[in-house]
Amino acid sequence: MKRCQSCGYPIVGEAREVTPHSDSAARSTLYLHKTADECTAAKKQRLASSPLQRALRRS
Repeated sequence: MKRCQSCGYPIVGEAREVTPHSDSAARSTLYLHKTADECTAAKKQRLASSPLQRALRRS
């Protein structure tokens, strides 16, 4: 499972791959959501399903 380097949430579907430049080739490939909207949607979806957020909405 790939995680977005920007938001830290899993990427469902296509990801944008970023290969950092390194002379020693020691850096791994970074993955990002295709668009900023997908990144924002992943954050909102996680917050909506959070047990803490559900408890706060009930009170």
